[in-house]
Order: sequence, then structure tokens, then C-alpha cells
Amino acid sequence: MTRNPLRTDPPQRLAIAFARQAAKVRSAALCSASKEVLAVTGVGIAVFTADHAERLCASSPKVEALEDVQVTTGEGPARDAFRSGRLVELPRLDDEAGARWPSFVELAATKKIGAVFAFPLLVHGANVGVLSVYQRVEGPLTISQRSDSFALVGVLAHTILSLQESSAGDGETHGVADVIDYRAELYQASGMVAVQLRIPASEALLRIRAHAFAAGQAVGAVATEIVAHRLRLADDRPDLEGRI
Repeated sequence: MTRNPLRTDPPQRLAIAFARQAAKVRSAALCSASKEVLAVTGVGIAVFTADHAERLCASSPKVEALEDVQVTTGEGPARDAFRSGRLVELPRLDDEAGARWPSFVELAATKKIGAVFAFPLLVHGANVGVLSVYQRVEGPLTISQRSDSFALVGVLAHTILSLQESSAGDGETHGVADVIDYRAELYQASGMVAVQLRIPASEALLRIRAHAFAAGQAVGAVATEIVAHRLRLADDRPDLEGRI
């Protein structure tokens, strides 16, 4: 019997799903890939900061409507997951959920959605958004779906930060020379953070992106502040003793 490649271990399933979408550069590919790898009814991804929310993508028009009502009204499990930094599980949209998010639950009923699960996208202390998983039938996610969702949120969080950085951050880099200068300053900043925090340069770069996202700033602007010694990123890691 031929083995289904999406029924291997979670990291391999994630790699296969995203590899299939690699040629599609639009953010919508993130939702289509996530829906495929999780084998769920629908998926939505919203990006949040302290004062701004935006739907990044949705796997279908009905999920798009549910994501939009959460982003525009601030009502729904995604917003709560972002605020708390914790998974919000709704295996059934009962009266309690209806009292908490009346507009969202009413719309979900019209779209024939029976369960919703909102996973915060956390990376290096920054919450960059929420992955919302939608199921037509009531009930919890399977063990495999739950495990894959937790694995997927890490991939998505880093991907969103990479998308932010790939736009050159401030939208003002137009020529090749500007892009080269931007990259040089960014990597100079990551080198400084790596030395200050005694971490690999790759992790330092992620921390710069995460700080920029959490602060609502352009990555390039954060890099400039670091290089100019006007900003020093805090070390939020526990157990600092014994580090080299």
C-alpha cells in the first residue's frame, strides 16, 4: 500500500506542506498549506500588535468572514488568544461562548462551524499573531491535529517575521544600494546583539525581528537604533548562570 506522505512525523508533514506552496509567494499560501497539513475544515491567520490587527490570510470565504469579524470588532477567540498568549479552545460553540462573543458565535453558526481553536504565534517573547483552526463538526482536535498545530505555530511565527524583514522593513529602500545598506546594518546589529547576549547570530536576528514586531517598528529602524547604541535588547532567558 502506498504511504501517504502527510502521515509521517509532524516536522516532515510540515516541511512537505510548505514545500508544495513554496512557489506561491503570497501570504494566502500560509493558510492553504496549514489547512492541508492539519487536515481541518479551515484555517485563518491574523497579525496583531498592541494597537493594530489585520487578517493575513484565510483558507476560504467563510473563514475570511470569521477572521474579519474578529479583527474589526475585537471579539472572538483569536483576540483572546493574542491577549493571553495562550491557546483558546472551543470544542463546541455553546451558550457560554455565545454570551462571551455573541457576534462571532452567531456568524460561525451561519457558516456551519462547530468548533474553533485559537493558537497564539509566539517567538522570543513576542506574540505576532494567531492561528485560528476551524472545524465543521463539534469536538476537540485529534491528538495528531493538536500536536501538529503546536508545531505549526512556531513555523508560522518565524515565517511572519521573515515576511516582515523581507519587505526591507520601512518601505523606503528602492535601489540596490539601499537594499545592500539595509542588509549590512541589519546584520551588523544582529552581530552586536549576538555578542551582548552570547547567542548565535541567527537567534539575534530573530530577536531583532521579534522586538520590531512587538514594538510596532520597522526592522530597519530597530537595527539603526542598535548600531547607534541607542537600544540594547534585554535578555529574557531564564537560568543565566554558567553560560560561556
